[in-house]
Amino acid sequence: MIIEISVAVIALAFAVLVVFLIMTLRSLSTVLLQTNETIRELQQQVNGISKEAAEMLRHTNEVTVDVRNKLHSIDSVVCSVKNIGDAVQDITSSIKQASASVAGSIRTEAVKGGGPERDKVATVMQAVPVAIELWQAFRSCKPQAERRAYPQQT
Repeated sequence: MIIEISVAVIALAFAVLVVFLIMTLRSLSTVLLQTNETIRELQQQVNGISKEAAEMLRHTNEVTVDVRNKLHSIDSVVCSVKNIGDAVQDITSSIKQASASVAGSIRTEAVKGGGPERDKVATVMQAVPVAIELWQAFRSCKPQAERRAYPQQT
């Protein structure tokens, strides 16, 4: 009889163990289903993010190419402006030298005073308005050169 009771207790314990195992496996199955659903959602989100990242990279590359092209087009303008600046500096130094020599001549004439030297001073004084007109003509040509260097976009 003890063996029969022992077998019955073991059978009952085994049945309880099987019931708890079934309950555990069902909850584990539910957790796995939820995990699978979460992984699918994450994959969809990652796919969406990767598409957006690829789109952003494409736009960034387009902007980079556009900026590079604009920088190359500006190079010639900068070179032209440098050349204009060099020309203006040369003209300015020439005018300074001419002014210095004229001023020196006037001082020398003033110190010496008199005669044929006054004719030279008068000639120099007549040349000053001509030099001013040349300078103004050069300055009026400068905006035209800038318009050619920077054409207006329509």
